[in-house]
Amino acid sequence: MNKRGAYFFVIDALIAASVIFVSLIIIFTTHRMVPESSPSVRMIEDYMDFLATTKVNQFQGEYVTSLNITGSDNTLIEQLVEFYYYNTTGNDTSQIMWNFTKEISNGVIPDQRGLMVYINDRVNNINSLIYYRNNSPIEESSLALSSRRVSFKKITNETSNFIYGPVILDVKVWV
Repeated sequence: MNKRGAYFFVIDALIAASVIFVSLIIIFTTHRMVPESSPSVRMIEDYMDFLATTKVNQFQGEYVTSLNITGSDNTLIEQLVEFYYYNTTGNDTSQIMWNFTKEISNGVIPDQRGLMVYINDRVNNINSLIYYRNNSPIEESSLALSSRRVSFKKITNETSNFIYGPVILDVKVWV
């Protein structure tokens, strides 16, 4: 009778150990699903990379191609800086910058997100809003992100060649 009781205790202990072992394996091999805020961060960084690497002649927007830009080897950021430079020298290019920025943000930044694009001119210490799309006020947003890039632009005039900058392009996106 003693042996029979011992077998039950050994079998009971083996079953308990296997249940504990399987439970530990399940606990340590499953991954938690954590909601990410990084898609929004990636979106704004991808947008800034898009602006910094896409040439004007590679962009197929209707408004951009209608501008007949002579420096089509400029990136989109460089073209914005060039428009901004001409705007500061007396030529009013603010509507061109607005429409240009509107077109290059279509499809990249979803319409349900708010968007502000600033150019911060370090030469003249001026912060200028060049584009604004508002679905809700930024103060009421649950998530607001900002990304900045520094840019320089070689300006070629009839009289001189010089490098304009540094200019900081600041993009803010919110939900």
